[in-house]
Amino acid sequence: MNRRLWGDINLKADYYHYEIDDYVVYAKWGSAYFKKSPWGRRMVNLNEVVKDGLELQINGHLFDRLSFYVSYAYSDWDFHGPKTGPQGSAAEKLGDRARHRVNAGIGYNVFKNTCLLMDYKYQDEQIAHICEEEPPESGFWHCYDNPMDSYHVVNFAIEQKLFTKHPYIKDARVKFYINNLFDEDYENMRGYPMTDRTFGGSISFRF
Repeated sequence: MNRRLWGDINLKADYYHYEIDDYVVYAKWGSAYFKKSPWGRRMVNLNEVVKDGLELQINGHLFDRLSFYVSYAYSDWDFHGPKTGPQGSAAEKLGDRARHRVNAGIGYNVFKNTCLLMDYKYQDEQIAHICEEEPPESGFWHCYDNPMDSYHVVNFAIEQKLFTKHPYIKDARVKFYINNLFDEDYENMRGYPMTDRTFGGSISFRF
């Protein structure tokens, strides 16, 4: 569904429902099925997987100088089948995706060519199931579960438009930014810590 609410503010909503037969996943790495399976047979077919999700987006201008966007995504995976045995244990991996995600941002033109930008990101908790062959093509697999806490990340920037027209250059801008403004501790799926608070700048233009 797409709908204009007022002015240039638009709402987009998507709902989806999938029923998937023979959804292929890795067997649970600690199970006997995984340990005893011959090379290349560590996969399990889940006979009926159901995926439901919802995505909402809204964006536009609250007034001339202030723009914004907000998006929310929800996803839920379920397995309709035996809760024991290779399928039951493998189905646990369907829960390794964050159920809730939020992205939002605002842009405020303090002056005609000066804009303040702020972005926000939230991700719900999840458990990542990692299985890697180390070294590659060796036949030795390193598998582990990585529980990840929920996290909030805020980025801030000031962007200055230098000029829009020039004989050789267009839309020249300079930006100063602070990523991870509040120095949030979070990690990627493999358990490596993500970047701490970072200060930087950039110059962009088009020919």
